[in-house]
Amino acid sequence: AASSSSSTAPAAAASSPMQSSTPPNTLSYGHTTLRNLPTITSHDGIQTADSAAILPGYQFVWNIHNPQHCHMFHSILSGPAPWYFAHVFLPGSSSSSAATAVASESSTQDETHPTIDNMESYNGIQSELNSSQGLHGTLLRITDRRFHDEDGRIVLAVQAIEKIRIHNLSSKPGTSPYLCTDVQLAPDDELMRMCFDKALMSSASFLSSHDASDSENGSGENDENDDNNNPLSSPAAVSGAARAAAVADSLRCRQFECLPIFLEEKPKRPNNIEGALEAKPTDSNATKKVKDALKKQEQEKADAYMGVVQLMNYDKFAYGALNDADSVTTKSLETYWKSLARAQTPSAEEDLFSETADSSSFFLPEPSSSISSTPSSTSVEAVQMMEYHLWRSLDNMLRLLSMVSSASVPLPSQLMGLLPKRDDWPADFLLEGAATSLENSGGNIGTSFKSPFVRVDQVAASSSKYSPLRRAHRLSYVIWMLLDGLSITGNDQPTRSDVLKMTSVLARLEAAKRTIDGVNDILKQLIPPQKE
Repeated sequence: AASSSSSTAPAAAASSPMQSSTPPNTLSYGHTTLRNLPTITSHDGIQTADSAAILPGYQFVWNIHNPQHCHMFHSILSGPAPWYFAHVFLPGSSSSSAATAVASESSTQDETHPTIDNMESYNGIQSELNSSQGLHGTLLRITDRRFHDEDGRIVLAVQAIEKIRIHNLSSKPGTSPYLCTDVQLAPDDELMRMCFDKALMSSASFLSSHDASDSENGSGENDENDDNNNPLSSPAAVSGAARAAAVADSLRCRQFECLPIFLEEKPKRPNNIEGALEAKPTDSNATKKVKDALKKQEQEKADAYMGVVQLMNYDKFAYGALNDADSVTTKSLETYWKSLARAQTPSAEEDLFSETADSSSFFLPEPSSSISSTPSSTSVEAVQMMEYHLWRSLDNMLRLLSMVSSASVPLPSQLMGLLPKRDDWPADFLLEGAATSLENSGGNIGTSFKSPFVRVDQVAASSSKYSPLRRAHRLSYVIWMLLDGLSITGNDQPTRSDVLKMTSVLARLEAAKRTIDGVNDILKQLIPPQKE
């Protein structure tokens, strides 16, 4: 029997009309938007994300069977890496017609593949865009792929890397086989505020040089009040500059924060199994059907790929290659202001940030919350203090769980790597000893895809290349892997969609601590009283 063949490049990937007229979606220093980004939703039936939002910091192996999705991913993969697409969680259950559209590695597939109802997702996105909170999603990237020619499926290694704000639908029903959206990367408030002062100073510096250039060209005879009305000095422009700097810093750190994963095939079954399952002339029809079914199962197992742990790991060896943070943000701000000046028109300032017919436009409108926020309202120290108390609550929860269940409760190694190195941990704080043990062992972590354990503070503490705020930012997302199933704290526990909507690292850490403290209160009641 012939086994499925696989390749690492699409044979003839058809690209949609939307993409053929638009440059590939890439991010560079100074850019904060992605136009015509292929987008899937929770209504598409992704087994790992049909009932919850996908948070940054997670990774998956997906089998793509549905022809519509195969077409979309072929279109994405026909261009150069990085291969980006978006995921959006929409309220309501996933469409029953799409329940088997995309499956994780461990699932099985029906013989027929249902048509995905893009209209349902289209209307759902439009409805959320009109809400007061707007719509957030997740930027995902494909790090590896396999194309199976026999059954047409694609196997993807996928990582969730950034939160995004969905601005609008760029594809219309009936004009594209899949949804596309215009999105803006959405750094947390604290990360933008960290860049706010530099963005403000760069605004003044650029305005000065810009006005001097205009004067030399004879175009500087403006009213003295023009500076106050200059779109380049508007709150929206400065907010956009802070966003550009924060996004550039995130892009700079990505090679350290996001170790790519690669697909690894499971070991093949012994050859004598296939021979035993070959149909013989003397077999009855029932026996032949059973053998065919068993043979198909064995082929699926042989072609399957190893799964991956849910949490991304850091790349220890990429840290030394990180660019200097100050030079990167400076470069991004220069790019931002020059692009903004080129886009300036004599009309009102909002024209600079409005949606245009040009799908390659550099700008999208700044959210009103970003423009009106107070730059100093949340300090890095406040985030670090909440991070400290969260770890203490987590340590207490693990201790209580071990007392209730009489067994140790391990934490994912990727989570342990985020534990800050501090001198003020309590004497009975157990997690520091566990993290130090992993650190000193020098071993690899993971299931099939092995990588070195990375204690972030051990690698980055002696350098200014990596801010502690980014470590807390990662923790504020990945901690929810432990908390999703803890429904004993009541109905007020945030869902992953609620977590994704939070615009602050501090808010997510506070929400996680409240959840853990609620669990601890209940666990204390379950511990039997000690006999005197």
